[in-house]
Amino acid sequence: MTSQLTARLLVASGLTLVGVALLAYTAWARHGGSPAARRWMGNEFGSFTRDERMTVLGAPMLGVLCLCAAAIVLPEVGRYLAWLAVPLGLGAFVTLLWAMMTFLPLPGAFYPRWARPLRDRNRRTEQSIHAGLRRR
Repeated sequence: MTSQLTARLLVASGLTLVGVALLAYTAWARHGGSPAARRWMGNEFGSFTRDERMTVLGAPMLGVLCLCAAAIVLPEVGRYLAWLAVPLGLGAFVTLLWAMMTFLPLPGAFYPRWARPLRDRNRRTEQSIHAGLRRR
């Protein structure tokens, strides 16, 4: 086995581990089975906008990008998998950019069912805080 082949296999396995870890975190957080898993939705003082967006769209898209890169880096079959991985990766990249642009709203359908009422509560809390600050 050559050193280049070994390096490509190590990079592919590392990217696969990171991608699977990101997707596992997303599944855990979206399930929301514990208070720690629901922490990304904020609290009674408002939302954690960046945490919400990265949990709903950012982390899964980063995971998909890592898996696409791992597929392309694989020796021998990587050039064939690139036909599938490149378009999928481009779509994931555009979606990741959307997640990072906080001024673009995310539809409620992207959120898990348990998080939608919390999202509405956080938005109302933020609006009341902003209204109170404007009155002063």
